Amino acid sequence: MTRAWRWLLTALCCVCALPAAGAIASLHIDPAHSHAEFGVHVLWFGKVVGRLDALHGRVRIDTNGQARVDVVVDTRSLRMPNTDYEAFASGPGFFDSARYPFIDFRSVPFPVKHLGTGGSIKGTLTLRGITHTVRFDLLPQPCALLAGTSGASTTDTPAAASSAAPAVATTAPALAASASSAAGTAPAVAAPQAATAPADRGTCRVLARGYIERSRFGMRGHRFIIGDRVELDLVLRVRRSSVTQATPDATNAAPAVANPAVASSANLPLR
Repeated sequence: MTRAWRWLLTALCCVCALPAAGAIASLHIDPAHSHAEFGVHVLWFGKVVGRLDALHGRVRIDTNGQARVDVVVDTRSLRMPNTDYEAFASGPGFFDSARYPFIDFRSVPFPVKHLGTGGSIKGTLTLRGITHTVRFDLLPQPCALLAGTSGASTTDTPAAASSAAPAVATTAPALAASASSAAGTAPAVAAPQAATAPADRGTCRVLARGYIERSRFGMRGHRFIIGDRVELDLVLRVRRSSVTQATPDATNAAPAVANPAVASSANLPLR
């Protein structure tokens, strides 16, 4: 074998050993253990809370320790403790679920360590076919699943994991008995509590809390009775799906569930 061939084979081996460009780790959002919640203030009644049980999405982590979250929520899965409120929230004055059944959130890249330590993330929220930039605050949720991920916090221990996972309410809470201001009312998601069972080290809990002005998304029903500020919370359980794969481009990405009525955010594929 000539020296030129030896150099060529060595170069090829070095190229094959390099990680693929755009390689990522993908975390799957478990729809069976995830949901969204929202809260609005109603004159004379205080805070009214609803729950959306159907959603899907993923968290993608690149080789630089940056994460992106994509979530699609189905508003037709709405549940509220009062049937009259449920009918209004599903109707044209609020979500208008018949025409716009999906809410789509896509974050911009953020440090993956924020999934464990907490922090703010920004992204685009598409609701009723209208898209605006919003911000969510991630609550601290140490997780062993992220320990081997580039840029993630490795401070999680079995003791920390078992005490950090909050007990989130499984049903929408009852109506508040008295009116209160938006700034001084308890959030829709229950406050973190001690877990009653050991945390599943193969999964992570992600809690995200944000606020929107419903009028910006065309939700103008009963403006003099229902407040404009809506709290929107994501309660997610993520699992590792594919370990490492090439980053798909938009044309090859799996599309979200099709909107049967009109074009909406759910027609956009997850990035």
